[in-house]
Formats: sequence, structure tokens, C-alpha cells
Amino acid sequence: MTERYVLRGETWVSKTTGKPMETRDGLFVPMIRSDLPSYISPITKQPVEGRAARREDMARSGSREVDPSEYKPVYHNKKYAESAGGEWQPREKPSLGEGYVRRKAS
Repeated sequence: MTERYVLRGETWVSKTTGKPMETRDGLFVPMIRSDLPSYISPITKQPVEGRAARREDMARSGSREVDPSEYKPVYHNKKYAESAGGEWQPREKPSLGEGYVRRKAS
């Protein structure tokens, strides 16, 4: 588990134990993660500002982060699929419904 530190005066101390952070050659080396820039959620279409809002938005919509190992690209262009060694899946043409005929562009 990651230890959290807070700055007290000029010293970083553990948030739970109050012990000073270990140093390397007299230098404190904390890892500081900046907050996420605001963006519009692709699911709820609401603005999301920061990590906490992102977690709430994902919980509300029942979504989760996708692990990079789960991603499998699908190519809709046969040429790119062959060059990348991926799966080619042609796009389906949308149905226009009964009574409509698709015309060729002239």
C-alpha cells in the first residue's frame, strides 16, 4: 500500500504515523500526482473535474477503466488490418428501412 505524506513546516511526515519521510542523500523524494484536467464525460455528458469526480462519474454510470491488455483493435480497412496483423471487420451499412433503395453516387 502507498504511504501518504503531508508537508509540515519543511518536512514531509507520514499522514498516519507522523514519522518523517526517508530521504535520499538528504533530499525528500515524494511522488506528487497532479489532478486530472476537466473534461466532458462520454457517458453522462456532464463535466468531470478531477479524480474524485471521475470516480463518482464512473460509479454512477456503472463503468470501469479498461486494462490495456483487454484492448483488441479492430480494423475496418482491409489494407490496414493486413499491415498491422490485426482483425479486419468491415463496417455494416445501416439499413434505410423498407421502401428505400441506396443509390450509387454519380
